[in-house]
Amino acid sequence: MSEIAVTYKGIELDIALAKGYFRMGNDIYTTTDVFHEFYGKHIIYNPIFWLRVNLSKVLETNSTKRIRQRCARFSVTFKQAAITEEVESLYSQYFVTISFDGYPSCKKCIPKLNTEEAVFDTYMIEIRDQDLLIGVGYFDKGSDALMSVLHFYHPEYKRFSIGKYLLLLSIDYAKAQQMSYTYPGYIILSNPKMNYKIFPNKEAIELYLLKENLWDCYLNYTAHDLREYFMKNIAGYDFED
Repeated sequence: MSEIAVTYKGIELDIALAKGYFRMGNDIYTTTDVFHEFYGKHIIYNPIFWLRVNLSKVLETNSTKRIRQRCARFSVTFKQAAITEEVESLYSQYFVTISFDGYPSCKKCIPKLNTEEAVFDTYMIEIRDQDLLIGVGYFDKGSDALMSVLHFYHPEYKRFSIGKYLLLLSIDYAKAQQMSYTYPGYIILSNPKMNYKIFPNKEAIELYLLKENLWDCYLNYTAHDLREYFMKNIAGYDFED
């Protein structure tokens, strides 16, 4: 009797995302913290909170309009995902400029793409300045949501906010597919570099509360609230003792 392969496509991906699970390689995982640094013999971790964008609350802002105008001359294509030499070349140019942990290549991040072993339904966004590839975004499709997997861009085009433009384009695609949510990943409480994921407007951002197994509006919490929530409900510290 053959085994039934596990896949994360359609509603299966929607269910996993709604419970705070996200893609890692060719599987899914979840976590509540990420490595920060060594302190003597001890490892210091930073708390994280997973995010999603409630598309029913997304509105255009002055900031999103400026980015769309800035990028208006570029061509955009949505298509079935592929990893080509051109894409890997662009990623390698991007990778050497980042100051955070990342995959050494696209294939390391997205293995088994377009094979029988691939368990995700993966698409991509291409942004070009005439014939030059300047931005790529990979995402996995569910039935009612999509999950951003990997975004990168040409370093010489940083002034165009291509990373944020890719977030806008993923929202555009999800809305056109009549989806309810996009999942951009997580924020790190002690690392503001990840805060671009609350773009385009904070009112539409929800964060996952593990203890309650629910999503709540990001604006309902300060950074202090989230750190206290993590320490009490996830790390298990009781400040009243």
